[in-house]
Amino acid sequence: MKRRLGLIVNPIAGIGGRVGLKGSDGRETQARALEMGAVKLAPGRAVEALRRILPMREEIELITYPGEMGEYEARECGFQPMVIGSISEGATTSEDTRRAAREMLEMGVELILFAGGDGTARDIYEAVDGEVPVIGIPAGVKIHSGVYAINPSSAGDVASMFLRGERVEIRESEVMDIDEEAFREDRLSARGGLPGGDSR
Repeated sequence: MKRRLGLIVNPIAGIGGRVGLKGSDGRETQARALEMGAVKLAPGRAVEALRRILPMREEIELITYPGEMGEYEARECGFQPMVIGSISEGATTSEDTRRAAREMLEMGVELILFAGGDGTARDIYEAVDGEVPVIGIPAGVKIHSGVYAINPSSAGDVASMFLRGERVEIRESEVMDIDEEAFREDRLSARGGLPGGDSR
């Protein structure tokens, strides 16, 4: 029986960082970042992680969300994913992330691999509440949460080890997220545990 891996990509994670906006939260910030020439980082980083899992593609069932939330990246790497749910392309929200995680949990995924920042980690935490292991592919401006691998390749390697049944230490890690509005005003305000609010 194939092992089930869930994949979620937050397509706008990190776009504000390279153009000096100190985050990507909020529609206005995202629009401004794109106007300033920001490049979406999460898709490429998800592909980098997935390439490390590709040798075992026949042994796993990859479940993902449509289009820019994982399907494109999975297909680019040569996977034939099971695509669930629906999105508005170019207008994804934090609720899409939470819904994707909940639906993947209901489908019995054994692991969720996701690309994003601390806001994405918070959304997934709220959706699955520790019921399934997760590994973050770092793609955001803010990476303070302990759920992230050091880099995309490491995220793929750890996911592969877990899916092959190798010994992998699973532990609970705090999800941290800073208030971007305060950060833009040069004030640091962090939230840990199960914070509220919108990550996108």
